[in-house]
Amino acid sequence: MTDPHSSDAHDSRLAEPDEQNASDSGDYRNEPVRSGAASNRRTLTLIGSLLLLLAIGGGVVASIMPPAATTPTTTSSPAANVPTSNLPTALPLPQAIGDVTSTEPITQVGDAVITRGEFVRAYQPGDEVSAVLKQLIQVELLLQQAGVEGVTVEASELDAEIAAIKSSFGTPEEFTAMLAANQIESEEAMRSIIERNMLIDKMVLSHTTMEQVHARHILLATTAETVDARKAEAEAILAQIQGGADFAQLAAEKSEDPGSKDKGGDLGWAGRGMFVGPFDEAVFSMQKDEVRLVQTDFGWHIIQVLDPSTVRSLDSADLLQTMAGQQAFTETFMVWLDQLYTDAEQKKTITILMTDDQLVSQP
Repeated sequence: MTDPHSSDAHDSRLAEPDEQNASDSGDYRNEPVRSGAASNRRTLTLIGSLLLLLAIGGGVVASIMPPAATTPTTTSSPAANVPTSNLPTALPLPQAIGDVTSTEPITQVGDAVITRGEFVRAYQPGDEVSAVLKQLIQVELLLQQAGVEGVTVEASELDAEIAAIKSSFGTPEEFTAMLAANQIESEEAMRSIIERNMLIDKMVLSHTTMEQVHARHILLATTAETVDARKAEAEAILAQIQGGADFAQLAAEKSEDPGSKDKGGDLGWAGRGMFVGPFDEAVFSMQKDEVRLVQTDFGWHIIQVLDPSTVRSLDSADLLQTMAGQQAFTETFMVWLDQLYTDAEQKKTITILMTDDQLVSQP
């Protein structure tokens, strides 16, 4: 039985719960990533979790994953006999000047510099130079602010991340080939890149805020034929809890949500709109330690609020993959980051050292 989290209270995937497979806690926040604007999507791509950010560039993301089987091509395509002279050709696009190894400074941000190599990695043919520069500056400001706030990456965290990346390759030679293909001179250089990315991840979570609640539940799944009988069971469990029984123990014994029962029913912190309608309405209106019986399409839930609704930072990048998380990212993190940029401009700590023509060649 699927748990009460959803990508939308009206999501058709939740309309027929008896046809759904049991989910684990990893499926709680399974909304598609949707950002509010194209510029935010690009910045999230530059900043977001699971990417190696600007220093590696987009091409390495595919390299990190084991290659898929090659799809054979055929020579009998209907288009094969179309005269190529009649087909439209793409117009040439501006290209970044230089290569990814260049350490030539192009922008000064406080005491740090952004290099031509960083620009080359970030630039996609046809991009606005000013937009790419602003995003690079924002990332540098974010890293500098991490230092101000004392945000660090533990060596154990970094070791685990590196190990996970290396394990995705079949052989050490494949890993080394990926480094070479992306012009990363060594594993130590990659380690520095990953540390930078993890720092940014931490800052994104710290400065993305949204209304959240922390609750646990016990689910008794129902079908149309068992609603009344299961309600009686749920009321009996509720009475036990109200009489002083241990909620976590009852969840482990009685709950039919495999994703949370082994955690005492704990659902963690979740944002408004991430649960199915009746569950969401209840949990965001309840007081600390309040226990309530609620019915959803999935069955009967005995819910207890551990920490009532409050606006707070995100604990997990998983929340950024939800509609609520994306909205919070746009409305809180991006606003904060834009202010960081504005403040730096006002303090005159940003100096662009090169013109567009020195960075990008026109076709």
